[in-house]
Amino acid sequence: MNTPAAVGDVCPPRRYTHSRLQLFRFSAVSWNSHRIHYDAEFAVSEGFSDVVVQSTLHGQTLTRYALEWAGPDACLESVSWRNVATAVAGEPLTWSGTVRTVAPCDSGVRVTLDVFVLRDDGAPCVTGQVDLTCRAARTSPSAEPCRGPATS
Repeated sequence: MNTPAAVGDVCPPRRYTHSRLQLFRFSAVSWNSHRIHYDAEFAVSEGFSDVVVQSTLHGQTLTRYALEWAGPDACLESVSWRNVATAVAGEPLTWSGTVRTVAPCDSGVRVTLDVFVLRDDGAPCVTGQVDLTCRAARTSPSAEPCRGPATS
């Protein structure tokens, strides 16, 4: 985001595909031992077409792309999401977002994005919201620094 955000702005979509290796590694670092995330044969036996993308990986992706869109002066305030369909390894996905609100705050400007992870057919598999503070728009050099995301 090189210019101040405005309500209704659409973030440029980002296409990506999770690999089996990435899902295995994410399960390892997140201590998620459910086999549907790393054992393809087991995932198929459970009715999935391949290993399943972890819900928390979707949350991480929503956050990462929102912060990349907002730029280096942005700070994550909160993120929430809902998985509405399953995504699997090798499935092309697209992250997108739309600016819902823009409001001044002590640290600069608070921007709320409605975010989505979409399948190739356009159907959402994840919907959510990301709240960011964009410090570049602050009016005072003594404005409060970024404090990081909410932890509740």
